[in-house]
Amino acid sequence: MSYERFLNRIRDFVPSDRVYTDELRRLVWGTDASFYRFLPQVVVRVKNETEMSRLLATAWEMQLPVTFRAAGTSLSGQTATESILLVAGKHWEKYSVLEDGMKITLQPGIIGERVNQILKPYGRKFAPDPASVKSAMVGGIVINNASGMNCGTHANSDKMLLSARIVFADGTVLDTADETSREVFKVEHPKFIEKLEAIRQRICSNPAMVEKIQRKYAIKNVTGLNLRPFVAYTDPFEIIAHLMVGSEGTLGFLSEVTMKTERDYPFKASAMLYFSELAEACRAVVAMKPGPVYGAELLDKKSLSSVNDTTGPNLTAVLTETMANTKEELDANIQDILERLKPFKLFKPARFTDKPEEYQPFWSIRAGIFPAVGGTRKPGTTCLIEDVAFPIQHLPEATVELQEILAHSGYDDACIYGHALEGNYHFIINQNFDSPEEIARYERLMDEVIHLVVDKYDGSLKAEHGTGRNMAPFVAYEWGEEIFDVMREVKALFDPRNLLNPGVIFNDDPKCHIKHLKPLPLTNPLVDKCIECGFCEVNCLTCGFTLSSRQRIIARREISRLESLGTPEAKQLAKNLKRQFRYPGNQTCAGDGLCSTSCPMGINVGELTHWLREQELPKGSMGYWVAGWTGKHLSMLRPPIRLLLGVANLGHCVLGTRLMSWICRKLHTCSGKLIPLWTPAMPKAYRISGKTCRDAEQQGSEKRTVVYFPSCINQTFGPARHAPDSSPLVEKTIALLKKAGYRVVFPKNMANLCCGTIWESKGIPDVANQKS
Repeated sequence: MSYERFLNRIRDFVPSDRVYTDELRRLVWGTDASFYRFLPQVVVRVKNETEMSRLLATAWEMQLPVTFRAAGTSLSGQTATESILLVAGKHWEKYSVLEDGMKITLQPGIIGERVNQILKPYGRKFAPDPASVKSAMVGGIVINNASGMNCGTHANSDKMLLSARIVFADGTVLDTADETSREVFKVEHPKFIEKLEAIRQRICSNPAMVEKIQRKYAIKNVTGLNLRPFVAYTDPFEIIAHLMVGSEGTLGFLSEVTMKTERDYPFKASAMLYFSELAEACRAVVAMKPGPVYGAELLDKKSLSSVNDTTGPNLTAVLTETMANTKEELDANIQDILERLKPFKLFKPARFTDKPEEYQPFWSIRAGIFPAVGGTRKPGTTCLIEDVAFPIQHLPEATVELQEILAHSGYDDACIYGHALEGNYHFIINQNFDSPEEIARYERLMDEVIHLVVDKYDGSLKAEHGTGRNMAPFVAYEWGEEIFDVMREVKALFDPRNLLNPGVIFNDDPKCHIKHLKPLPLTNPLVDKCIECGFCEVNCLTCGFTLSSRQRIIARREISRLESLGTPEAKQLAKNLKRQFRYPGNQTCAGDGLCSTSCPMGINVGELTHWLREQELPKGSMGYWVAGWTGKHLSMLRPPIRLLLGVANLGHCVLGTRLMSWICRKLHTCSGKLIPLWTPAMPKAYRISGKTCRDAEQQGSEKRTVVYFPSCINQTFGPARHAPDSSPLVEKTIALLKKAGYRVVFPKNMANLCCGTIWESKGIPDVANQKS
């Protein structure tokens, strides 16, 4: 395939800094949260719809396959490719709130939790609620029809979608909400509309097919393409828009969606219900289903033990939630649920609480299961999470049988948990893929699960995580050949050249689910527990600039794997990756540890970066000696730094921004980058005056005293020359504390004190510890 020709063509409209062909960035962008890995030939970070349309048109003309990626939190390999990867995350974050929050228009790169923050003042929320909502982007949520604890089938993306802007495989753009766009599409693609209506007629004229489609979507089901639109709508453009939901990038690119929002109830209550038997817990869920229950999350005994629940041994819990518009309505809901629970034997009496400080820990336990199990896995193994759904009436016996299958397959640490109210369960296993025997064991497990779910209970092999590569070989088995043929027809209509995400949903290899498995080699104890979920990236300062925290771990793991192989080719590739990693992976990492605040394992990639920097600066080296000297003579460094900042500011005043920038760029280049690059944002010099300190100590109450220790940076750097606010941060902080009535006291000998962060961030822990 001529990727060189493709690159030459797109140079006209995509800047080179958003096109990646080097080994490092192809590797890290080509790795998602699933347990598969492919190496794309080209990665393009796409900026807008026009650019996406031109890229797809170019790939169409050259017959080159493409795959789309948003946040890369998908679990089933939907964003893995060997060809062209088109990333739509950063730059795709625009939104528009409509009708007082009843509707919202969204681009695909906005994070689900951000949508909830936008809607909160309206008393509304984004209805799809996958567990990854704090990290997953709208494009991935909708295109996978991802759901979660409360949205069920009544409020998933398919039910909430109103319209969509779609970029087709050949670059054609359609806005299903715009009458002009619809008319142009009818004129330019008459055979498309004709064929679409023929497929609908074929389905609707077959009562058995209609019944099966309606029955299969009565429970959570994302296996294969979404065929519900053919029996739910008559307007061809409604059908087109809804076919995109759950299509996993195999039919086109969603550049914008308009969706209904859901009521965010102001009154909520939860109870953790404990049962001695798994089947009894499931029977209670079935009884609660018709009642005012909005969520019922089952946690089996392994799930509870993984989060150190000490209520009792061998228990099963059901975390139950109800919501209401008023306190009186909430109380009535609770009474209704308690009545429904009376026939069942609970380990201890049910107790609902409407106090957030009491029920939030319950939901933290629920959220902590996946990372808890993943964090205890044997290093080097993969933490797999699968999801299936059963018709609710079969829930008790099906759940017990699923537990038995996991046990006799040798997965002793496996646990079952999930959205029992919807008959939807996740099961987690820690799997080793380093031998044919282990791969065969996993294959046998999946065969048994498929027999249980499809043959015995007519459930869903994929309830909410998307078909991906893991269930692609079994789509026809679940749906039957006749309906799978319809899915093939839809795929051929939208993508006649099979260029969009090939291998996902439609895959002729019956073993594709156990091939191209991602290695997870050990690289450093600081990060070996990483499951590559991507949850850290929302708080990573360099995500979208150079590499993210997850991508740094991916790169270091691959370097370790290649070095362990020992072959000349592997050693050379490892050397190349190390060289390419230095700037985007090491030098630009902020090292602040913010990534750990959203990592389910609490992994701090900043610590890994500090360790890498420490290896590059061994004791006895000149750099280490300089670091030690500066630590002992910190107060001597500030005056010359202030002098340099003053000279730079004077030059800016005299020369102006344009000439100053040109001169400094030349000096930066000619010095081999030894002279730092000046920008107009360069701060002016600043020094805390004695008067500032004395005034701060005299204000406020003696009883309300705070010791303020400004950082070295804020003791030395002031605002930039053209900053909108010319007040230094120290003086702003003092003013804020004064407003709150505080007396401010500064440490003695402050000029020579330091917290040690400067040295810690450079990988010099000895000096950092000495200073702190």
